[in-house]
Amino acid sequence: MLYHAILLVIHILSAVIWLSFLPADVLLRQYIANSKGKPEQKKFISFYLKQGNLTGAIGMTGVLVTGILLVLNLPFYGFFDFSANHWLATKQIIMVILVFLTAFLIVPKAKALRTKLISDLNSNENLDDNFFKNLSGLYSVITLSNVLVLINLLLAITHRFI
Repeated sequence: MLYHAILLVIHILSAVIWLSFLPADVLLRQYIANSKGKPEQKKFISFYLKQGNLTGAIGMTGVLVTGILLVLNLPFYGFFDFSANHWLATKQIIMVILVFLTAFLIVPKAKALRTKLISDLNSNENLDDNFFKNLSGLYSVITLSNVLVLINLLLAITHRFI
């Protein structure tokens, strides 16, 4: 029983860490927009990319690993079982979508932006329009990811009521 409690606490803390990027995302985007053309904009973008990477990696890994272990160790839960726990199956499908979004969209876009940013970080030149177009694309995918993480949290909180 202690094992289950520890897994559940790690699972919840990982979800909170992952979800903590949502308000940081809003604030950092605002700082990035307000510092357009100023030298500190590159530093805000760099911090945004690092923060997203850190919270995403810790949060997603923690939720994914502990979620799998919880399902394996609790006899009344299963993988993608809509007949018994439709809320959990929905969460699992959303998690698969999040893994694919992260692996095939967020990470490659962020890595390309990081590479460009590192090469331009110490120069006095402003970032080009193509960079901001790519950053805007990353914003869109991260917004979708944040919404899916929030939906998963709401499913977890409200599953006893539906």
